[in-house]
Amino acid sequence: MPRIPNFPQSLLNEHLNWHHARHNVDINNPPTGYGLEFLRFHRDFIGRALDWYRQNGLDPSLVDPWVSVPETIRRAPCYDQAAEARILFQPESFATADELGRFIESSNLHACIHQEAARIYGDPGINDFDTAPSITTFYNIHGMVDRWWRNWEGLGRFREEGGFWCGKFEGEGDEILLYSSLFGDWWLGKSRQKQTMEQEETRVEWEVVGDSRGFGAMTNERLFRIWDADEDGKLEVLFRHPVRDSWFEGKVRNGRIAWRPVHLQLSGEGFHSSIKDPAKT
Repeated sequence: MPRIPNFPQSLLNEHLNWHHARHNVDINNPPTGYGLEFLRFHRDFIGRALDWYRQNGLDPSLVDPWVSVPETIRRAPCYDQAAEARILFQPESFATADELGRFIESSNLHACIHQEAARIYGDPGINDFDTAPSITTFYNIHGMVDRWWRNWEGLGRFREEGGFWCGKFEGEGDEILLYSSLFGDWWLGKSRQKQTMEQEETRVEWEVVGDSRGFGAMTNERLFRIWDADEDGKLEVLFRHPVRDSWFEGKVRNGRIAWRPVHLQLSGEGFHSSIKDPAKT
């Protein structure tokens, strides 16, 4: 596991202090509020740490989130595959983000991943609060955990007027995918740097990438996911059509969202959801 050169001591101290301040928490039964704190702290922390990482010109591929837990870790005695399956395939079973965060901790998934990564990769530092953030695997792990949270968030972002989701849908930077229930169309927002007379500004530029009117309103309580189901590093829109009783995938490419029917299957390596093209079966 590569160590990150010259990693800021201030960030290491921040991570260590956050965990030490909660050393009395019973991880097997975390109190209300702990799960949301855990998720929020690590999302904010890895965001700032990776900003520093990129500014120093380090290899971004080394800190990409894992798409799924490595099979060698999943087979460890401490790993709860049933708990993993609930997070991946039944995120709607968690009423709140706090409940999700507490479950990630109380199921021992988080601790087991760190423990087994240290054993398998031969670096105990990934299982040590003092040093873990200075190792690239820390960002593989916590980026993946944050995706679990984002998948849960995607379930609850429908409002009367539509919904929105953040992530990589077409480009390499963070984007915003927005659905308008009024017109049934989809918009993609991309951040652009604009130099004004006074300062450089970041603006979001929007473009329509397509519509889904032929499938009816997305807000009618159908099963719905925003997920990188085919592991290409980009997020797709997945929904189950309530009338046709089949899944459809929407993928943004070349400025358009294209829809196709798919079969979702459980694959072996990493126990992730994979897409099978029905046209090839």
